Amino acid sequence: MNEKSKAGAKKGNGQEPAFSVVDRRPALHDDAAAATEPRYPTVVEEFKARAEEAERRAREISAAYRKIDEERDAFRERLTRDLERRVEIARVGMMRKVLGVLDDLDRAIAAGANTSETAPLLSGVNLIRDHLLRILASEGAQALDLVGQRFDPAVAEAVSIEETGEPERDNLILAENGRGYMLGSTLLRPARVRVARYRPQASTDRPEDSQESGVPERADPRAAAASGPETRKE
Repeated sequence: MNEKSKAGAKKGNGQEPAFSVVDRRPALHDDAAAATEPRYPTVVEEFKARAEEAERRAREISAAYRKIDEERDAFRERLTRDLERRVEIARVGMMRKVLGVLDDLDRAIAAGANTSETAPLLSGVNLIRDHLLRILASEGAQALDLVGQRFDPAVAEAVSIEETGEPERDNLILAENGRGYMLGSTLLRPARVRVARYRPQASTDRPEDSQESGVPERADPRAAAASGPETRKE
């Protein structure tokens, strides 16, 4: 029986012929996806790995050099600040020594002012003193003028106190016994000053004044206790 007779027989039975579907498409696996990546020869891959390693080391070395430069700059700044601080300390110390010499010259001028025989020598000492003052001014040292101002313990030292009955003159600097000096914001030497201190005057009312005003004088209880009770005579 040929194929046509078979097909006719099936149609005569009233049933459709059975069929099957076979998937003949190529299967896709991970190996196929990996195969799509470019493949290099072994020598090229080795050179690529070496280049990446060299680039990584170059970045690390560059970062290390930048860190070294930053640390060197910070160290240079600290060294400069420390050197400036040391120079300023030495400068202040030298200025204070010069102020001591200036005080000696002032005492010599005060001692020779009462005699006429030392007039030429006194004139020379005055010239030396003025020269020292000009040197101090050129270095930035300034004398403090505190007379008539309020006493400030940060720049002045009270060596004596003078009482006053005027409250508005309380804590005022009346005179300077030694001049103070500043070098910028640094105090070279505090001024030695005389300060006024307010003290109210005590009342000096007399007993006669209290009697005239009509206020009875208060008896002293100690005097009454000392007299004792009076004795009655029989």
